[in-house]
Amino acid sequence: MKKVLSCLLAVILSAIGLAGCGAGGNAGGEDVQRLSQVEVYSADGNLLGTVTDEDTLLRFSGLDYTDISSDTDAEMDILESKTENLKVLYTIISYKAPVAAYNDGNPEKLMELTVYEDSNIIKEQIAPETIRGGYVAEEFLTFYTTVSDEDKNFILSLAEIKK
Repeated sequence: MKKVLSCLLAVILSAIGLAGCGAGGNAGGEDVQRLSQVEVYSADGNLLGTVTDEDTLLRFSGLDYTDISSDTDAEMDILESKTENLKVLYTIISYKAPVAAYNDGNPEKLMELTVYEDSNIIKEQIAPETIRGGYVAEEFLTFYTTVSDEDKNFILSLAEIKK
């Protein structure tokens, strides 16, 4: 009887593990987290361009933040203080495709990135409306981090895409 229960438990755990391996991806194996478009605005708020190309959206969703560690609060405070003297270059707003049956068909704001001149520091603000079922203060949805030179160049290239 113990052998049968052990085998049954092993089969169930294997099935759960294999099911988890396929979760979260689309048919092509790439996941853009329902990202539907990215809009790039100048520092004064003028729309510079809209990105809807799936390859570009996939790369945007895979940006690598290089300074994430266990002590992010202290690091973010340092990065935030450094941005006080930096000039804002662009604001980039990403949108995701709505999934709710009652939606109006418009994309939902996902996050806003602030890009600074002569710095790899970016400010990321998660849109409060993406948090369902409760209120989260904006201070807990704002993150300061750095990106690699390669990712910074990619982010800057988004501003060259026309409307």
